[in-house]
Amino acid sequence: MNFEGHEQIDAMDFACRFFKARGGVVEDQGLTRDILLPEAAAQTLGMDEFFRVGPEAVAAEDRSKVHAVQLHTPLLDRMLTLAGESAPFARAELKFDYIKTQGFDRLIEDRFQFHKSKIRVIKTGEARTRYLVLTCRYTAQSDEIKQGLLEICVNLDTGVVIPDMAQGLSHVQKDFSVKKARGLNEKEIESIRTVVSRYGQDLVQERLASFVESMNRRFQRDTASLDAYYQALEKEMRQNLSRSGLSQDLVREREEKIAMIPAELAAKKKDLLNKYGIRIDFKPAAAMYLTSACVRVFVRLISGRNNADFTMIYNPVTKDMDPVACQSCGAGTYDIGLCPNLNINCLNCLG
Repeated sequence: MNFEGHEQIDAMDFACRFFKARGGVVEDQGLTRDILLPEAAAQTLGMDEFFRVGPEAVAAEDRSKVHAVQLHTPLLDRMLTLAGESAPFARAELKFDYIKTQGFDRLIEDRFQFHKSKIRVIKTGEARTRYLVLTCRYTAQSDEIKQGLLEICVNLDTGVVIPDMAQGLSHVQKDFSVKKARGLNEKEIESIRTVVSRYGQDLVQERLASFVESMNRRFQRDTASLDAYYQALEKEMRQNLSRSGLSQDLVREREEKIAMIPAELAAKKKDLLNKYGIRIDFKPAAAMYLTSACVRVFVRLISGRNNADFTMIYNPVTKDMDPVACQSCGAGTYDIGLCPNLNINCLNCLG
């Protein structure tokens, strides 16, 4: 009895939050709730704009007036399906008891590599920055299927991926917002698309290393078996040609079959390649928008007589400096230099 009661409370609570999130009005009527939904939201549920929901026991008494909200009921199943169509989006503020205030010059020297240049710290200042932790689902399909989740953490103000930050977040206090979370603007969404396309496949490949190795090994094994089979077949067919008593037509027919062996072998190998080739589907599954205190470190990069000022970010989650965004390609890097146009560039863009 207690379990059933707890189960019903959870289901009704979810339903009410679901209706409110879609612009609905919920009025408590004791065991039941009166619901008023916008027309579009009601249509997605296949409901009238005004209806009443309640426990299965109450709905059983008058199903024409009360729709049951309980596990495995049609209405709750439709709500769960709709709730799962979009990626969950959470918003939180990171809290710290202590944030580093000095020693950044040494930390920068240890973390970064400077190409034909040197760095000088000008000043520091407490600031705030924003991060997005994007949980992505990947599916690798070949002769077998491999699925999993990975997290990409991006600084929304610089557009660079922050290595190892997602793992460190489990030890940081978070103050989650109970208000409806603001989504990302178009510029931020485009930045995330760029980051996912730039880094996503590489991160997935790291997770799939053993899977790829297994598929390659099986492809090589089956390819070797095919080669051995067709070599033996060709040898046998050529030996049969030397037999006496064969008509010219039969000899010509067998020679034509021998000539077709390379094409047939190539087609079989192509089939194997399709069988063991790996197709990767990669898409976001959830997002957590974080605001965090940080330290902005204002520095000057000096190369000969040229110099340029820019800002680095100290990350209190990783207790390290975030990578710097290359001012030419946008990629995050710890290896930087000053180009002739006075841009802070990664080694690839420096040439």
